[in-house]
Amino acid sequence: MPNCTPHADEKQATNDLLISDRYALSSLIHCCPHAQTLTAWSEPLCSEVLIPLGCKQWACRFCSEIKIKQLAAKTRDARPTRMMTLTVDPKLWRDPRAAFDGTRAQVPELIRRIRKKFGTCEYLRVTELTKNGWPHYHLLIRSNFLPHAWVRDAWAELTGATIVDLRQVKKTFRAYGYLVKYLSKLHKIEWTERHVSYSRGFFPPDTRPPKKDPGLTGKQLWHAHPVTVALEHYPRGTITRVDPQLYTVSPDPFPEE
Repeated sequence: MPNCTPHADEKQATNDLLISDRYALSSLIHCCPHAQTLTAWSEPLCSEVLIPLGCKQWACRFCSEIKIKQLAAKTRDARPTRMMTLTVDPKLWRDPRAAFDGTRAQVPELIRRIRKKFGTCEYLRVTELTKNGWPHYHLLIRSNFLPHAWVRDAWAELTGATIVDLRQVKKTFRAYGYLVKYLSKLHKIEWTERHVSYSRGFFPPDTRPPKKDPGLTGKQLWHAHPVTVALEHYPRGTITRVDPQLYTVSPDPFPEE
């Protein structure tokens, strides 16, 4: 382990505790229950570090909440102008899975027709199930004016369904609330992981400065939860939370002989 002195401008830790306390450790490392763990040496922090790696699945409540927040922030910046709901007609399909398989490809086809007729149209699509388990699609759209009757007829031609809701997004629209309303139900869709899709031009370019190089060396991936890794590999050490995605770990300074 390198010998060094922490820089004065290091981010201050928010918690510091003995790793041997399992209950406190589980409270400190609040992350995805299916998380794996990356350990490494951080040159900027002059310490061994432990990084939780979440599963990032929509079916995981912890990871889905993070994804919703990130998606909502990007959607706010995309400035959608319309909300559209596209339904399916249960009478035309054997079961919900067949309805999804038969209509999901018609959403981008509808967008293609809109672009050909009315110009630019970018979208974010969320798939949701009705109380009876049938799929339908919620879209946030940025486009020119779209006649409701034209969209309804085009969707009916593509899928046979005649119910389409189309409304303008108001200035008070809250992307987070909209996405939470629909994405919070995603864990109920058992036959697809593609709950969300969007067109290439829907989100604006990312203008944020690139993240600083964390200066990690000696990386090792553990197929185990961070709490388990900390208890097994630093049983009498100390762990410090730098932020929810990064923890410094100090091994026992007086290991048993």
